Amino acid sequence: MGEFGIYAVDNRTYGSYGVYTELFNSTSPQFLTTVYNESGGRNLSQHDVISERDPLYVLIPITVIYAVILLTGLVGNVSTCVVIARNKHMHTATNYYLFSLAVSDLLLLVSGLPQEMYYIWWRGYPEMLGEAVCVIQGFAAETSANATVLTITAFTVERYVAICHPFQSHTFSKLSRAVRLVVVIWLVALCLAVPQAIQFGVLQRKAEDGSDVVLCTVTSEQVQHAFEISTLVFFVAPMTLITVLYALIGLKLRRSRLLHADKRASIGSSSVERASDRTAAGKSGTAQNHVI
Repeated sequence: MGEFGIYAVDNRTYGSYGVYTELFNSTSPQFLTTVYNESGGRNLSQHDVISERDPLYVLIPITVIYAVILLTGLVGNVSTCVVIARNKHMHTATNYYLFSLAVSDLLLLVSGLPQEMYYIWWRGYPEMLGEAVCVIQGFAAETSANATVLTITAFTVERYVAICHPFQSHTFSKLSRAVRLVVVIWLVALCLAVPQAIQFGVLQRKAEDGSDVVLCTVTSEQVQHAFEISTLVFFVAPMTLITVLYALIGLKLRRSRLLHADKRASIGSSSVERASDRTAAGKSGTAQNHVI
């Protein structure tokens, strides 16, 4: 049995197969499991058999954890959106980025966790939802991941400008500019989620007990290397940029602290010198009075 509960039933040995798990995104609980041949990937075939569900002592804790994540995520992110929307004094560029992150988190929770909870119990996809919902769920998860990464990157760039180039921050951090940027982020996230979403579909496979099981997974490769390109654009490049910018921010703050420390030392030294001069002047005046 493979690591994620799929048998590769074929005329070849079990050892000739590896299990490849394609995630919706780095934070998504949605696992799309596909069996690949080590010599070259292939999607689930009619020979692949879906294993039985895990024992209850595994399922119940996982279900509780998922339920807690879903509940706290919904309450926390909805509260964030409501508070920011209702309080005008919180309508700042930074809070608009937080609003965007909260919306993307909500989208990810709603599109990913319920289906994953259904899968771990029934080892399949709700057939009544149909293929359209499967594609929409994939599209929503990809959009959420893209929007999250782009929002964090934009927020990092704004922090970099505010700290390292403060004279430019008053124009870069304007509220209207932040609103336009958030809108652009979501438009880009929606458009670039399409190549991955159109590759999702519904497959019917056999369970170990012989019953039919429906899966929502990647069924085709209509856009070659779409997931590899997405990983490069929405993970490698943003992570590199964020790392570099925060390193520059750290260096700037370190230089600033050293500069302030030097200024304090200089001020302290000047104060000591002035105090010494006043003391010397006082002693000189006293000596002159004694002479008189």
